[in-house]
Amino acid sequence: MDEGRVAALAEGALMAALTVVLVLTGYFIPPLQVLTNIIWTVPIVVLTVRRSLRLGVMATFVASLAIAFFTGPLNAVLLFVQFAGLGLIYGYLFKAKARPARIIVAGGTVSLFSLLLSLFLTSKLTGLPLGGLLHEMEMTANYTLEFYRRTGILERMGATGVTPEELQAALTGMINFLKLLLPGILISASLLAAFINYLVAEKVLLRLGLVEKGLPPFRNWQLPWYAAWGVIAGLALWQLGDYYSLDLAYRFGVNILYVYLPLLAGNGLAAVSFIFYRLKLASFFKVLLVIVALINLPVVLVSLATLGLFDPFFSYRRRTGSPGEGE
Repeated sequence: MDEGRVAALAEGALMAALTVVLVLTGYFIPPLQVLTNIIWTVPIVVLTVRRSLRLGVMATFVASLAIAFFTGPLNAVLLFVQFAGLGLIYGYLFKAKARPARIIVAGGTVSLFSLLLSLFLTSKLTGLPLGGLLHEMEMTANYTLEFYRRTGILERMGATGVTPEELQAALTGMINFLKLLLPGILISASLLAAFINYLVAEKVLLRLGLVEKGLPPFRNWQLPWYAAWGVIAGLALWQLGDYYSLDLAYRFGVNILYVYLPLLAGNGLAAVSFIFYRLKLASFFKVLLVIVALINLPVVLVSLATLGLFDPFFSYRRRTGSPGEGE
C-alpha cells in the first residue's frame, strides 16, 4: 500500500473521529445539539474537498456505525439521513469549484429532501403517523387552557374581561395558523440549516486554503430578478384560493409567501447595507437607525421585504459598486 493511500485513509479516519466527537457532544449535552447538528458535517466536507467523494462517503459510513454504537441505530440513522447528504453534496460542489449560489441552492434542496425523508423514516420506525404532529398541535390549545385553569391564571385573566371561550378561540386560531404554515416552516428551517452549514464550511475551507474565494460581502448579495415570479405565484394562489374557496391553492400560496418573506427581507437588508456603505455614514447614525428599526420592527420588516422584491429590477448595486466588488 503506497504512502499516499495510507495518508488518505489516516485522514479519513481522523475526520470520521472528529465527526463522531461533534455528534456525541450534541447528544450528551443537549443545549449544544442545535449547533452540533449543523456543523458536524464540516469534517466530511473538508475530507471530500481535500481527498475525494469516495473517501468522504466511507468516513460518513464509519462515523455512522460508531455513533450507532453510542446512541443506538435509530438515532444514528435519522441523524445521518437528515444531514450526511448535505455534507457530501457540499464537499463535491466545493471540490468542483461550483459557484456559491449553485452550492447553496443544491444544499437547500438536499436539506429539504433529507428532512422529509427523515420525517418519513421516523413515522415508519416509530409507528407514529405523519399526522401525529398535527394532532399534537391541535391538542396543545386544550392542554394550555387546562394548565391556565389549574394554576389560576384563567381566573386572573377573567378579571380583565377575557373569557375562557375567547382564550380558547385565540389559542385554537394560533394553532391552526401554525398548522397552515407548517410546510413553509419546514422549508425555511431546511434552507436556514443548509445556509449556516455552508457559511461554516466555507469559512473553514478558506482558512485551510482549500478554496480560493467565497461569498461576496453581504452588501453585494442580491436575488436574481426572476425570483419575483415565485412571489407572483404565491400571491396569485393565495388570492385565487381565498376568492374561490380553494383550500389547497390558498395553502400553497400562503406557504410560498412565508418562505419568500425572509429571503426578500434579507435582500432588502443587503441593499440598505450597500447604501450605508456608499454613503459612508458615521457609526453614530448607523446605531441610531438600528435602534429606530428595532422599535418599529414590523414596519421595517415589511419595508425591507418590499425593497428586496423590487431591488433586483434596478440593479443599482451592480452599476454603482466598486470595481471588482462581488466578483
